[in-house]
Amino acid sequence: MGDFVMDFSFSDYQRGLKGGYYEPPVNFSPYMPINIAEYKVLENEHQKKNHNVDDCFKELYKRVGWDYYWKVYPIQNRTLNYAQMSFPAYKFILPEVLADDWLAIVDWHKFQRDHALHQPLTAYIVLKILTGGRNIRNALKINGEPLLDHCVNKILEWDGTAYILKCLQSTLVEDFGNANVLFEDNPIAREFWKILFVEAAYLAAVFHDMGYPWQYINSLNSKLEHAGYPVDSPTSDAEKIIKVFGERLLFCPLNGYRLLDRNTPSTWPNKLVGLAAKALRETHGLPGAIGFLYLNDVIKDFPTIKNFAIRQFCVEWAAMAIMMHDMTKIYWGDNLYASPENSHLRLNFDTDPLSCVITLADIIEDFERPSVNFSPDGNTTAKVKYDSHCKYTRLEWENDATLKLSYKVTGNVRVKKESFVKEDNRKYFDMQYGYLDFSSCGVEKIYMNVF
Repeated sequence: MGDFVMDFSFSDYQRGLKGGYYEPPVNFSPYMPINIAEYKVLENEHQKKNHNVDDCFKELYKRVGWDYYWKVYPIQNRTLNYAQMSFPAYKFILPEVLADDWLAIVDWHKFQRDHALHQPLTAYIVLKILTGGRNIRNALKINGEPLLDHCVNKILEWDGTAYILKCLQSTLVEDFGNANVLFEDNPIAREFWKILFVEAAYLAAVFHDMGYPWQYINSLNSKLEHAGYPVDSPTSDAEKIIKVFGERLLFCPLNGYRLLDRNTPSTWPNKLVGLAAKALRETHGLPGAIGFLYLNDVIKDFPTIKNFAIRQFCVEWAAMAIMMHDMTKIYWGDNLYASPENSHLRLNFDTDPLSCVITLADIIEDFERPSVNFSPDGNTTAKVKYDSHCKYTRLEWENDATLKLSYKVTGNVRVKKESFVKEDNRKYFDMQYGYLDFSSCGVEKIYMNVF
């Protein structure tokens, strides 16, 4: 056992809910005033499809049975309630999200992935490591200091995080008469940034994988292109997306965590288009972030919106973390065992603590993710069994500055999980090139293992 041990599991999450430990943080929501007319337009379009949430759950029950259904239904109901004040358009995409989720579970192409449970459970992990479930003494500590304090330290240094400072300074005039108090290291600013950080982290975690349906479409398009079929996918139009979203916080990481200025090389816009096109094609992070922003934009009351700069920033910050949690393929390029192709995308804790926390929580959450076993049963039927082979994940901090992530895995997927862990240790935690770099908060080594 390490010097600090924290276990994560579905049963721990359920116990925490009963104790009131993992309630969604809502200090800043609603994040924007809603244009009721635009919301009604979206709602009417949704109703035309005859694909309401109740019918969606009924169809899910037919396919997965009692046990799995009664894990998904309560947790997604909680998410819907949270979304009313944080992401109102979520109810309009939930039916398709659940349908695509089920297809991903029964797919035989790869290690099955679910998101109906995975996203809320990732949010639970975020709250547990940052707040200890409303008791900071139980939160993750690194060198004796809570991880949340490390995050705020890096923000208020305004060194690697200068892009956040510049973004907020351009929009905060309407919210505060003296916004500078939030940019100095004082008790008021520290408390403010703790609250805002936890809220943005939770928002990003709950919706971090909503780009999977877009990734599926792009994956299908790439197959059709290989077959000589001309494809015109709107999500592949990187130039259009940069034109519409290029000045949002979302694109700061793609630009090396900086706001572009007059010193930007004339060749960079073309390189940025290529980078964005690849991210749209090969990740679910950028499509998910764009979808998240667009579905908020389409119902936002604008230009009458006032005094919502901080709240809107929470959405913009969460969108950036949604994108960055799945940029490993773009960071590394085609060869995991060469030097990274786009080194400026590396997640450094002193530059982007929010995306670092979301990505780490996403890696930790591998428990209660269902896999499906099929067995023939006669000429026209097959037996289907849903099960989860990862029962819990253990996080240990050791005083030699090491974080260890251990996965309790049972069944015949152990060998497969071990092969994934070997690759992920290189991908995320290699000391020289790993996508996640927590060294600036005192973590010298992170590694994963199966037990």
